[in-house]
Amino acid sequence: MSILVTVLRAASLLAFAGPILLTAGGRDRKRSTGADRRRGDRIPVLANFAAFGLFFAFLAGSAGNAEGLAALLLALCGCLLALAGAALVLWSRAELGSAWSFVPMADQGTGLVMTGPYRLVRHPIYLGLSLLAMGEALAFSSWPAVAVVFSAIVPTFVWRACAEERLLADTFGERYAHYRKQTKMMIPYLL
Repeated sequence: MSILVTVLRAASLLAFAGPILLTAGGRDRKRSTGADRRRGDRIPVLANFAAFGLFFAFLAGSAGNAEGLAALLLALCGCLLALAGAALVLWSRAELGSAWSFVPMADQGTGLVMTGPYRLVRHPIYLGLSLLAMGEALAFSSWPAVAVVFSAIVPTFVWRACAEERLLADTFGERYAHYRKQTKMMIPYLL
């Protein structure tokens, strides 16, 4: 049983590979210049990195026992949650296409994306990454890592989303205000 738990834990970690590899891509900077492109604040992005650094330190340092039915169930549920989170990130990133950038940017040339997962929430990538982190914490039976998800990762994503929303509101004006009224920030139908 411990081998299966180890395989599920490894699969949950590998789920991070897809979204991380996408950071090598990004916005085509040659496409637009000047006043129609606005750059967001980098501080929330740095806070995200710090939160994930803390998360992975706790994940590695406090993995629970790999024996028993409870460990297997947590590893299975965590792995499935991590894979679902990764799938949401990949789908959201594909929907953004050239509008995606690591540091928040808003550009009239790429437009406001409101299709795919963006029909349900304004920040599905942050939701997906939160689910991915929570899945890994569960797969590893790491309660300190679960605490970091709720106390550091999710709050930094909310901070980052709020910073992006100011940028998008400045760039897209009334169109973004209407979209914002129609969709929730990160959790469909709730928040």
